[in-house]
Amino acid sequence: MSLFKNKYFPYLLLLLFSVPLFFINIHDVHSWGDDFAQYIREALNLAHGKPYYQSGYIYNPYNTDYAPAQYPPGYPLLLAPVVKMWGIAIRPMLYMNTIIAAGLLFALFAYFRKHTSAVTATCLATAISYSGVMIELKGNILSDTSCLLFVTLYLTVRNARSFPVWRIMLLIFLLAMAVLIRSQAILLAAAEALYFLVSWIKTAIQKKGISLKDLYRSPSAYIIAGSLAVNFILNRIVFKAPITTASFYDRFIQQTIHGNLKDIAEANISLVLKNLSAFFYYNTYNGFYKSGISFVQNLSVVFSVTGFIICLVRRLSVDEFFFLLMCLLVMFLPVHDQRYFLPAIPLLFFYCFTTFSAILPAITKVDGRVIGVVVTLAYLRMGFGYLERAAKEPLPGCMPQARDIAAFKYLTNHVDDSDIIIFTKPRLLALFTNKRSINTAWQIPMEQDKKIFDSLQVKYMLVVDGLDDSYYNDYLRNIQHPTDSVRIADGYTLYSLR
Repeated sequence: MSLFKNKYFPYLLLLLFSVPLFFINIHDVHSWGDDFAQYIREALNLAHGKPYYQSGYIYNPYNTDYAPAQYPPGYPLLLAPVVKMWGIAIRPMLYMNTIIAAGLLFALFAYFRKHTSAVTATCLATAISYSGVMIELKGNILSDTSCLLFVTLYLTVRNARSFPVWRIMLLIFLLAMAVLIRSQAILLAAAEALYFLVSWIKTAIQKKGISLKDLYRSPSAYIIAGSLAVNFILNRIVFKAPITTASFYDRFIQQTIHGNLKDIAEANISLVLKNLSAFFYYNTYNGFYKSGISFVQNLSVVFSVTGFIICLVRRLSVDEFFFLLMCLLVMFLPVHDQRYFLPAIPLLFFYCFTTFSAILPAITKVDGRVIGVVVTLAYLRMGFGYLERAAKEPLPGCMPQARDIAAFKYLTNHVDDSDIIIFTKPRLLALFTNKRSINTAWQIPMEQDKKIFDSLQVKYMLVVDGLDDSYYNDYLRNIQHPTDSVRIADGYTLYSLR
């Protein structure tokens, strides 16, 4: 541990730990799904001076669980230089993701170093960066890791006793960037507002009166106002789009407001706990390691909740309000993907550490830093098989494969640019074919879906074997009989609807 007394040694160690990231989960293909396709299309538009929202994807307002009309432009801005040089090649974009992941490793260290020793901060930062969730995300062209980077930097810079103008300006920039990348980062501003309100009330109680001076002296007021102003200018003027991203999330909020909050909370509390444990998971085939990972996951839920309560009592900072709001987001919104909880992962690991460090003295007199290193190495050893597989080969079922390329080429050459294709992955289709595409809305009757398609004069429906094909086949069988069909590639059938 004496090496850590040299202030440069931890950074050299982190630099060494960042190198393997450039060899893990870097491939030329991508998992099915089309969030990534929308980001790439928006990045292409920005790189070539076009309105970033013109993706060819036609937004179906009745499919509230699918995707917004466009994503915030923050991540496409980061992607734009890459696609400008290498087009839609997957590998260069994954290298850019890896650069962000490497930067995140250092940002996490800086965050934990505010609260712990250099040894512990190195262990926690490394454990997060090489966790199964982070390695999986690194191989996907998604905005989550870059959003986490700016959130982590914000929480790190925010943890200070003094707030000169430069620090407030930096916090405004970091918060604005986080929101510009992922809309859910607005919860940081909400956490800042809650912290400001509670602090103001506590001060008023202590002084036995309300002082308006405390309002404009608080850095929170300037951070909130500044970041919201910057985002308003960027979203409503610089990157203005016909349909705002907020309208998509507004439907989620309306569903929650008009639902029974008690029933929603009871139904989803287990999903919150599942999200807490998911960040400690490795997909390992070894039975012993699988049992070990399961034990770590279960323990992490207890440790994180306990650590959160300890920190509530000890300090009650912006971090605690943000963590609480992230839990409420997962609990009350109808989308429960663990990605939505990702911005809170530094807090999750810190709360686990808080509980661990509180009970350790009662168990052993061994230096906690030594135990921390041993625990981190044991955790990474249990996930080594997963990391090794990720370095060698992509997950099965990735695209584009030969049949996908053949199908996209056919559509590019035989479908008019003015025609619209119904497809379960419309953003992916729009990216690879430059054709207009729309999704169905399973939330409404098929007859209502048909009215939407008729109003748009939709001409084709594309069905891929095994890819949501049962819904599409039911639609063709019971609602709208095709006038013609052609097998354009292995597993791909294009149906003419009019």
